Amino acid sequence: MKIRFEVPNKLEIIFGKDKAECDGCGSDSEEGRSVGELLLPQYALATGGLARDHRPLITFPDNNNFHVLSAAEYRRLLLYLTSVPSLLEAEMGFHIIIDRRKDRWNSVKTALLRISEFFPGIIHAVYVLRPASFLQKALSEVSSKLFKEEFRFRVLVCSCVDELYEHFDRSQLTPDLGGELQYSHSEWIQQRIALEKFSTLMKEISSKLDEFMHEIVDCDMGNDPTQTKELLDCQESRYKALKTELSSATSQGEELLTQVRKPNLTYNIISHVAAVERLLVQLDETEKQFDNFWQKHSMKLNHWLKFRTFLLNFKQMQATLDSHLKTACDMTEVGETANRVDSLIQEANEFEKLCNCDLDSASTVIEEGEKLMSDPLSSVDHIESKCEELRRTSSLLMEKIQKRNLLLTKARELMDRIDKANDWCTTGVEILAGEGGLIAVDKLLEDAKSFGLAAPEQFRDMLLQSATQETRALVTQVCQRVEDVWLMVSVKRATLVRAAARPARPVQTVPPHCAAPPPSNQNW
Repeated sequence: MKIRFEVPNKLEIIFGKDKAECDGCGSDSEEGRSVGELLLPQYALATGGLARDHRPLITFPDNNNFHVLSAAEYRRLLLYLTSVPSLLEAEMGFHIIIDRRKDRWNSVKTALLRISEFFPGIIHAVYVLRPASFLQKALSEVSSKLFKEEFRFRVLVCSCVDELYEHFDRSQLTPDLGGELQYSHSEWIQQRIALEKFSTLMKEISSKLDEFMHEIVDCDMGNDPTQTKELLDCQESRYKALKTELSSATSQGEELLTQVRKPNLTYNIISHVAAVERLLVQLDETEKQFDNFWQKHSMKLNHWLKFRTFLLNFKQMQATLDSHLKTACDMTEVGETANRVDSLIQEANEFEKLCNCDLDSASTVIEEGEKLMSDPLSSVDHIESKCEELRRTSSLLMEKIQKRNLLLTKARELMDRIDKANDWCTTGVEILAGEGGLIAVDKLLEDAKSFGLAAPEQFRDMLLQSATQETRALVTQVCQRVEDVWLMVSVKRATLVRAAARPARPVQTVPPHCAAPPPSNQNW
């Protein structure tokens, strides 16, 4: 199951223009040297100087080496140099100074044609310091009038550097142009290399962040809590690793800022300081966006883990309660003897203890579900139905246990009555067989009340109400015996009562008679 989250805008850190690279703008298949190699001979410079209208300046110094540049190398170099100023400055357009005072007029024309063919930006004006030799000066006066209208940009041919001051402050021009701008090309290159390395590092981190964010957004969070927990731990580990890289990049940027920020900064160095500061601000914003994204994602993933854990606990608990419920339904025996009933009561008590532990666990699961329902991310209806099912099963199980206990309690009471009834019958038979008098009979009838025998019919009804199918035959037998003994005892008592009520006859005194003498034999 895949859960899609709302994806924030892709994290992007702008490092100058897209085409600016320190180690070469063109692809590997293009011919020529890399930008790093092209910067060293100073074919063209971005010194950081600005015209009076605050547009940036590109200078082609008079080093008599511009002709060795191939077309691809020229494009690569210009793409890089025009990316050095800020985007706002670059969008305003550029001023270009072509210094050819020690060169020939053909070199001026070559440079202008190159610029006309390709320049990655808006050209506001091109200032040409024409060749200073007498012959070249004469040629330039003629040629400049012929071709300066051929270009799409404005070309101003200057006879000397003083004419540049009409458009540039001396503070914005390097000493070779009579200016005051302190520019060290080697220092500038070193700072650019450090700046480009830092910007490349930030690009790599940005790419990693973007890849990580899109990967975890579309990940399968799993239906098993163990799988989800492993996924959460793995993603959290990667998040912490990326946070470490962000922290390390911030430290490197702050160290770089300390290196380039020196006393009496020139404008070209100030631009480097501003670039590093801008990158650090963007890095901080990137980290905040990343933290915000991770907070939302981890919150949802943790909620999903709790939800899947709840469902697993619910399934396990429901299966356990269903098993207990089946066991409770199968516990129908009530026993036919007191000893058996006692054994069943002990089993029922142990079963109740076991069920109570699981019922407590079920209550805990229900509480977890209720907590989940308070989370805005939860599907309340789904969780509520599971909680309600657990409540229903728990209630049904408790009801079964209570009924079982009540049934066994009544069965035990029944066995007690049966045992006492049997003992009573035995005593009654002994009294009937012996010479017991009315007192013994009355005591026997009085003892019958201790186990509920006041009348045989009522006693039978009482026992049959508590009897089950298992004990009904026994109850019927005992009731019949009780009725028989009761009847005989009642008859005996009635006899004894009548005998006790009959008046005694008076005793008459009978005098003794003397025996007559035998007749005499004389008469014979």
